[in-house]
Amino acid sequence: MRIYRIPREISSELKITKFIYLFDLLFIVGLILFRAITIEYVHSDLKVWYTVFLVLFGIFMIIRPKSNPNKRMFHAIYYAIVRKKNTYCAIDHSESE
Repeated sequence: MRIYRIPREISSELKITKFIYLFDLLFIVGLILFRAITIEYVHSDLKVWYTVFLVLFGIFMIIRPKSNPNKRMFHAIYYAIVRKKNTYCAIDHSESE
């Protein structure tokens, strides 16, 4: 009978370098492909600004907010848009200290 080793923790992200995870790299590659596909639809005077915008957008979306370091910025934006605005959640300041 064969014995298989099952990893105990499979939800961690694969880290490529000290700061870049696999998802971040794939996200940046996706933005590069998106730029390559859409650059022909951009006016020639605005191509440099379009590229700068995509670079800044990509960096902004993959940074991790200090309020929730386990998620990326696009998760925080998504949760801010989708959350129920009419509900109230009390914050206990004694627990955060």
